[in-house]
Amino acid sequence: MGRPPARVRLRGDHLDLEWGALAGWTGLAAWCRLGDGAEHESAAWMVVEEARGRFRTACGPLLLDLRVEPCDGVVRLRVEATADREVEVAQVAVAGRPLLAGSGAGWVLYNGYQSWDPSGHLPAEGGPRESWWTIALADGKGTGLAAAAGEAARCCTRFTFERGTLRAIWREAETLQDWPVLFTAAPGRRWRGEDLLVAAGSDVRVCLAALTERRPRPAPIPTGWLSWYHYGPFVSCEDVLANSRFLAADRYRRLGYRLVQIDDGWQEAYGDWLPNARFPGGIEAVCRELDRRGQVPGIWTAPFLVSAASDLASEAPEDWFVRDPHSGGRAVEPRHRVFGPMYVLDASRPAVQRHLRRLFARLRSAGVRYFKVDFLYAGAYAGLAALRAGLAAIREGAGDGYLLACGAPLLPVVGLVEGCRVGADTATPLYDFEAGVSRPTVFGDEVAAVARNAAARHFLHTWFQLDPDVALVGGNLSLSQARQLVTIAALSGGPFLAGDDLTHLPPERLALLSNPEVLGLVGGRPAVPDWEPDGRDLPPSHWRRGDVLAIFNWCAEEREVPVRAPGARGARDLWERRELPDLRGDGVLRVPGHDVRLLRVR
Repeated sequence: MGRPPARVRLRGDHLDLEWGALAGWTGLAAWCRLGDGAEHESAAWMVVEEARGRFRTACGPLLLDLRVEPCDGVVRLRVEATADREVEVAQVAVAGRPLLAGSGAGWVLYNGYQSWDPSGHLPAEGGPRESWWTIALADGKGTGLAAAAGEAARCCTRFTFERGTLRAIWREAETLQDWPVLFTAAPGRRWRGEDLLVAAGSDVRVCLAALTERRPRPAPIPTGWLSWYHYGPFVSCEDVLANSRFLAADRYRRLGYRLVQIDDGWQEAYGDWLPNARFPGGIEAVCRELDRRGQVPGIWTAPFLVSAASDLASEAPEDWFVRDPHSGGRAVEPRHRVFGPMYVLDASRPAVQRHLRRLFARLRSAGVRYFKVDFLYAGAYAGLAALRAGLAAIREGAGDGYLLACGAPLLPVVGLVEGCRVGADTATPLYDFEAGVSRPTVFGDEVAAVARNAAARHFLHTWFQLDPDVALVGGNLSLSQARQLVTIAALSGGPFLAGDDLTHLPPERLALLSNPEVLGLVGGRPAVPDWEPDGRDLPPSHWRRGDVLAIFNWCAEEREVPVRAPGARGARDLWERRELPDLRGDGVLRVPGHDVRLLRVR
């Protein structure tokens, strides 16, 4: 990617990383927080003579070794810790001041902890900035410094940027404790953090893509339908089969619609993953009918959550459940309360792993071939190792099924799932008790939030297939907002799922889900947004994939937007399905409020 060479310099007690005049991370120091809350900063670094590229410092009770390995413009940092006495350690960090062409950072490209958390770009000034797994600091042109965690098997990596200092922190996953213990240091025991990769470049997003590159689990891109946004927890077997029947028609089969995913509402209770009375024939009967129609049966679960009203909650041993750090009793999941109190399974227990393995093996044997596993952040309440052990058991039980992670800490699920949600829910299914129907409802800027996360996380496509959420076109969405959502889903490179009651959609909305020129974009590489920093953290207006250019308008009023397609001599409007022979690369396009123009540029 044309990275400038990196240089490591120890000047006196200052350890600096430099990429020529382009960028640097200077005055590196170590820091730690102990289990009792005490914080310590390091003394001066010294070179470890017998090991090239290794520097050592004392940090409170810890002796820290930092391995620094520059190669091809990337600096790989690895921290190791020992102690002369037993002590609990909550966090270890390396911090320094980033310099971009001799000045400070203007923008922070931040990443959220889990699927639904916001990701985007914010001004570097204006308060502390936090990011998980990856971070980049850039000037107004996008030039700057990027960093990414290499793995998340032993610990998690969180970044902060505050008062001109960039800190990379190794810590446990987010649990119910304020400062969960990362490791217990002791004489003769060595702890090692995950590798941290740092690079500089003229486009920090290109740097991020290179630092996070790996080989994802291979799988076809799912295209189909899910039940949640229209039917919510009230879905029935009849609802599922009616939409399945609709998609089995030749018009939709030719467009690739195959997946039919039953979402929340099919089960007896969270934890009791058995079909309720609205599925009288069981999941097997639904799968048989979908198979007969040449479709792929999918199902939703929240495998780590257990309703307090479920049979599992009363029958499982006490040690199956995560404990409340204050009361010592069963912890109640603090975030998901709409369906009553939820306990959380502790998958560090072998018996819980066996339970999860059997559950998903049973669903797979019933004919399910696609599994949406939700609220995975709760599985990390027992620690990162517990989350990964539980997900590995699910992976084993599901066999060759497709796993879509949702509500998931991002890097810890890499290698265990085929796809992962990368944004918040698009809408909320609201039930009208007078009319007796449910409908998808948006309350504010949900469409822009979906786009912001899809844009900010586009480079993670080598971790897993990126699921921006559904191509919703009904409910209280305007037709133009619906067009935006379908465009985002089609250009995401990941799953493309409709989410309405297809049997009652008006023709003009069904047309958004059956445009062959737009559906033909599903499954390609994710579109890359232009660098368009905005203090309001709005998504970019220009998104590109090869000769395809999407131009979004995130404002309520119509705008004339520069095309910015050098050398263009005409284009085809994929939504309007007509030629634009007079379009030029330096021209402008009128884009209605909250709408998008989707072009194939000539």
